[in-house]
Amino acid sequence: MKSKKRILVILAGGASSRLKKSLNDVDLDQNVSDVAKTSHKTLIPLGNEKKPLLYFILQNALNAGVSEVFLITSPENIAFKDFIESEVFKDSFSNININFAIQYKPNDREKPLGTSDALMQAMDQYDLLKSNSFVIINGDNLYSVNSLISLFELDEKQHALISYDRDALNFPHERLTKFALINVNENNKLINIIEKPPIEEVDNFRDKLSKIRVSMNIFKFFGPTIYPFMKNCPLHPERKEKEIPEAVRNYIKEFPNSFEALPFFEHIPDLTSAKDILTIIKSITNSNE
Repeated sequence: MKSKKRILVILAGGASSRLKKSLNDVDLDQNVSDVAKTSHKTLIPLGNEKKPLLYFILQNALNAGVSEVFLITSPENIAFKDFIESEVFKDSFSNININFAIQYKPNDREKPLGTSDALMQAMDQYDLLKSNSFVIINGDNLYSVNSLISLFELDEKQHALISYDRDALNFPHERLTKFALINVNENNKLINIIEKPPIEEVDNFRDKLSKIRVSMNIFKFFGPTIYPFMKNCPLHPERKEKEIPEAVRNYIKEFPNSFEALPFFEHIPDLTSAKDILTIIKSITNSNE
């Protein structure tokens, strides 16, 4: 049975530290640069109309039938609330209900505990997420309408991710170490997923067709059965973060051959460094022509 309501969770609680450190590498409009220094990267104004990436994410969500959005941010989220109160938002997204979930960080840490912790906190704050299925995405990637619909069309209780063909992703090889790589079986069931693997291990993920499959952090989860794995996700021994791919890896260890990996051949605009701002502007401009 498919979900009656299409719920989208957007991860937007990170510090955007890599992008902020790289701002001097690119010649940007002063207003764009100022926003990038002080706000989350998904709020950086893009293109001639100066709409933020979040606008285009929500536009695709609306076109995919999403009616409920949970935006996970840090406690310092006034810029997000200002956008939600703006005329640009109200004119375009009156059919979407926005909920704010806050990721609090432990007192002894400078940064949040990671994406698995962010989702767990959101689910603790909203019982709706604990009892329903939903799609969760990064706030710094622009996912296609088709990818969102493909996940929402699955059975309500089915866990899944999009399995991107590396050949379609227009990124340099070394950038693969910033994402999660996956192995799937002949039935497109997830076998393994590793967050940010060392560059020397990337080729180990080639399948029988010599393809490398990449997870770009777009998942469909069923709240009741995924919550325990988010809650019990271990800290990464080096990065000291709790990440969704590790929670998923633990899930498929306990429930093998149960996690769908939908194959996709398309590029995903990714906003990691300041140079990506120009690339995403070009991508958005081309898609609107």
